[in-house]
Amino acid sequence: MVLMRWFGRGEIRRWRDLHVAMARAVLQQAAADLVESFDADLSQADWRDGLIEQTRFVATRIAPVVRQVADPLARRVIEEADRALAPIAFHHLQWRPLPVDANLMRDMMEELGDWAAAGGAALTGLVRGAATGLPIAGGLGRGGPASDWMRLRAEARLRAKVHAYVHATVVQGPKGRPALLEHVVALLQDTARHAQPL
Repeated sequence: MVLMRWFGRGEIRRWRDLHVAMARAVLQQAAADLVESFDADLSQADWRDGLIEQTRFVATRIAPVVRQVADPLARRVIEEADRALAPIAFHHLQWRPLPVDANLMRDMMEELGDWAAAGGAALTGLVRGAATGLPIAGGLGRGGPASDWMRLRAEARLRAKVHAYVHATVVQGPKGRPALLEHVVALLQDTARHAQPL
């Protein structure tokens, strides 16, 4: 009986390892696909929404798509894991959605949007001037080389923020704020600890 239970625990560990690996593969690929998809669209962001009001852009244009894509995939991984667990253990694994952390985005954007750290503090006024079409010091206005350069810099910062947001939401969150993958892995590991072999 003890030997059977030992083998049963081994089956549960193999189940856990297989589904943790599956969760990583599925959600890391989803994050990579999201980043690639967003990259194709970011160059089309208008000055105000995409390049100046970046936190609002991420909140309204990026965050909903990330959740819409990643949440159903995470749920599917858990449902598949539950089906695979049924023949080997007394335990039911149920999907528990990760609550939306409204402060995560704000805190991330503050950290990533530190213009001084990005070397762009002096550009804030210039970018705003270019966005509104007002003349900028030195006679450089909309469409000139300086404007193009500022747009590229701002777009690069937006791209970095979007990449970081996708990673922190789907793959690995900041301390104390698990990403979706970390949440799924924790559910699988917790189930493996508590499941009793048949």
